[in-house]
Formats: sequence, structure tokens, C-alpha cells
Amino acid sequence: MKTKLSVFLAVIGFSAGLSLAEDIATLDGNAYNDVRDVAPKASGLFFVVGSGGSVRGVTVAFTNLSTEVREKYHCDSYDIALMKARQNQIVYLNKNLAFSMDNLEAAKKKAQDENKLLGFIMEWDSMLVPAYPMRQGGDGGLAHFYDVFHDNLVLVFVRHESELNKVPGAVGQGFFGPDEGGFAPNMAVVTADCSKYVCEIPYGGQHSNGQIREQIFRDKIAVIKKFIADQEGKK
Repeated sequence: MKTKLSVFLAVIGFSAGLSLAEDIATLDGNAYNDVRDVAPKASGLFFVVGSGGSVRGVTVAFTNLSTEVREKYHCDSYDIALMKARQNQIVYLNKNLAFSMDNLEAAKKKAQDENKLLGFIMEWDSMLVPAYPMRQGGDGGLAHFYDVFHDNLVLVFVRHESELNKVPGAVGQGFFGPDEGGFAPNMAVVTADCSKYVCEIPYGGQHSNGQIREQIFRDKIAVIKKFIADQEGKK
């Protein structure tokens, strides 16, 4: 009797294990079966696949996952980016971290291809130095903008020294509007084709630091998410 019960429980356990198996499909057509140890990380959704000698870890960018998959595994890429910035790791700021105004068409194409908005960051060249995102100062602010938004938007650096008069009209609504705040860096968010203004994200004032900026970022991220939801609702 004990042997039969053990076999029965083993079968039930095996069946339950099968029912708990997870599969993940990506937007580019890859499919991963029987995944485990699924967890959102700063770089994307991490999980383990394979067995025996073929076990491997896989990280898939959040932008390569459907809305359903992201919601299932609680993958809010903005929350993860804010968490990463809070770790205050140095960012080696340089012009190559974002598109320039000279490459605006390439930035627009990337945004359209990846279904993202564009973020135009007003900066001074003196800010392009190694910086910590949670600190005060323009370089810290620029590092903070970069950490939080570079995976979620397509970024374009705009030189305060010479390029403010070259930005598209929708960007100008932010840069020259009431929400700009009077300090750089700040960022205007617009649609991928630069036709619609979404919001302006200010630096946060003379004494801005990471804590002050994080609350500003959270408020503006809510505006961005609402804009995207409204646009998707019109399709």
C-alpha cells in the first residue's frame, strides 16, 4: 500500500511540475520552453533554460517582449532603470551615448523601428565627464537622465552652446516652455517622428540631487505611460 501511495504521489508531483513549466516567446520570433528562475534585471528579463550540461542563462530586452509577458513577470523597465540609477554607479558620459542633432534622422528611424519615443536632452559639453547619477550638479543630472531613460527612449543630445535653435518644433515646446525649469540638463519627450510633444522633464532646480530627480522622473514617466496608452487606444 505504501509503495502504491508513493507512486501515486510521485505521479501527482510530476504532473504538477509539468503544469508549472513556463514558456517565453520573444517579439523577434524566438521561443524558450520550460524556463525557470525568471526574474527582471536591469538589463532585461533573465531566466534559465536547458538541463544537464546544456543549462544556460538568457537575458531578453524588455522591448523584445510582449506587453502580456512583461506584465506577467512584473517587468516595468522604468522601475528597474530607477533602481539601477539608485545604485549610483559611475557613468562615463560622452557624445557617443546618444544620437546628435546631426544624426536626427537615424534617431527617428531607430525610434520608429523600436516603437519608442524620442528624448531630447539639453546639455552642456562640460557635462560630458565621468559622473554619478545620484549626485548634485549638471553632470550628475545628465548621468541620471541617461541611466533612467536610455533603454526606454531613444536619446538625442542637444548642445546648449549651439543647437537650441535647431530642434524640431515639438521639442521646442518643452525646451522653451514653462516646465523647462531654467537648468540643464533637461529633456523634451516627443513622438518618434517629432510631430507631437509629450512632456518636458526638468532638472529639478539649483539644489537638485538624485532623490529630488527621481520623484520628478516618476511623475513624468506616468505622463509618458499615459500618452502611450492613449495612443494605443486609438489604434
